[in-house]
Amino acid sequence: MKKNAKKLFALLSCGALALSLAACGGETPQAPDSGSKTDAADAADTQGSTYQVGVILKTTSSEYWSYVIAGVEQAEADLGNVEVDVRGASSDTAFDEQLNMVETVVGSDMMQALALAPLQADQVKLALANAGMPILAIDTNFDGAQTFIGTAHEDAAYQGGKYVAEKIGKGGKVAVLANIQGETTSESRVAGYVRALEEGGCEILTTQYTDGVGDKAVSVMEGVLSANPALDAVVCCADDVALGASRAIASAGREGIIVCGFDGISSGVQAVIDGRISCTVAQDPYNMGYQAVVSLVDALEGETLPEFIDTGCNVITPENAEEYLAKLKALVP
Repeated sequence: MKKNAKKLFALLSCGALALSLAACGGETPQAPDSGSKTDAADAADTQGSTYQVGVILKTTSSEYWSYVIAGVEQAEADLGNVEVDVRGASSDTAFDEQLNMVETVVGSDMMQALALAPLQADQVKLALANAGMPILAIDTNFDGAQTFIGTAHEDAAYQGGKYVAEKIGKGGKVAVLANIQGETTSESRVAGYVRALEEGGCEILTTQYTDGVGDKAVSVMEGVLSANPALDAVVCCADDVALGASRAIASAGREGIIVCGFDGISSGVQAVIDGRISCTVAQDPYNMGYQAVVSLVDALEGETLPEFIDTGCNVITPENAEEYLAKLKALVP
């Protein structure tokens, strides 16, 4: 396929979730040193064969990652010269399971290039040390990746925190519900929330960890409510966590507390429409999946990739939630 046509497909498909409210910026991309094509790519060019690439996700058992997979599949269909093997662990905490997948791919010749969303960045870095193929990071960056394709997580959370700060005003009291302690993505989101809230003159009362699990968020939020009778808002690092927090708030009869989620999955967006949470910071996982496949092919064809491909984000509020939900349903019916 001609490269200009390939780029056109990418531009057309990656506008699927574009909304105009609060796009998040990232660092200016800086291109790494260019290199020659890999041996595998040379062989594919010579033989006219299809590229064989892999995408390993944190898990395949969640709605968020289903949008990534939808983007991967669409890019595979559009490009026509690539076959993608998509894998993922059974849960966000199945660290060894994902590591085994990475080791299997690296230890064989089944793939020519790999895009990876690591559960534990340090763990997979060691497994990829001698991979001998283009390695891209998707959703979560890690050392050794040629390119990071995803959300600028701190900047995205900053937008959500800014929205909350404007709602509760200076002096507002806020709790932070994070996901997994020490996990890169969660900690980046916490940093973005904290920066925006402190700039807005808000007081952060506590930061608690939930492992990104809704049921655990319920019990954690119950403790936060008990310890903090004056609470104006809670900012969460996942929509499932926000929904759990909302359940605890409703059970305690503490309606009126602002709840901010993160990810923009359909249940979170529906909760905004229903008034159960106040907003959610929506990533563009479809775009991540699509750009990952395009970039894998580009790398195999010897093109220079930027260090960071920002796939954008939006703050979903009652004003734009119905439009956004309709777009999500069109991606994964």
